[in-house]
Amino acid sequence: MYEIFVNDKSIILTNIEENINNIKFFRLKDVTIDFIMSELNKKGVEKIYLYHPNEEKLLKKFKKKIDVIKAGGGIVTNKKGEILVMKRRGKWDLPKGKKEKGENIAVCALREVEEETGVKKLNLIRFRTITYHIFKQDGKYFLKETYWYDMETKYKGVLKAQIEEDIEMVCWKKPDEVQELIKKSYKNIQKIFE
Repeated sequence: MYEIFVNDKSIILTNIEENINNIKFFRLKDVTIDFIMSELNKKGVEKIYLYHPNEEKLLKKFKKKIDVIKAGGGIVTNKKGEILVMKRRGKWDLPKGKKEKGENIAVCALREVEEETGVKKLNLIRFRTITYHIFKQDGKYFLKETYWYDMETKYKGVLKAQIEEDIEMVCWKKPDEVQELIKKSYKNIQKIFE
């Protein structure tokens, strides 16, 4: 099962056909991205389910319906145990960005964290998870597949928000503060901390 976020709503990719009464349930092969988005935009709809019998092919089949952008991001911890967070377009977020052609996804994650926050001396600890969300740009839908990594740093320098990426502020927060902040964040960011 996969959960793909569209703002605060969800598309659930599933291979389970049971218990589908009273929910939006469609066969993956029968729908287009435009249909899916129009169903999600209906009043009272929080999530829809897309079914395909083969669990291993669920995501692959969905990706055939939409252009995919791969991205890398980081959950960065400093020596005090604080987590690097930023505010973008009025919501709390984590640093992430698009993979460049030919770039390794882990290298992308390190580069994007440094570009968006100014934090240097980053060490990759481990891969954490992948999140998925759909956004619209120039009238077209895209699936952003973000690979998240746990990172650490000894950096004590000045944090620098990348303003051209709409980042308003970058700061270090204690883990319990981050748990509170992400309640006001995007659903895919909340998912990382579950």
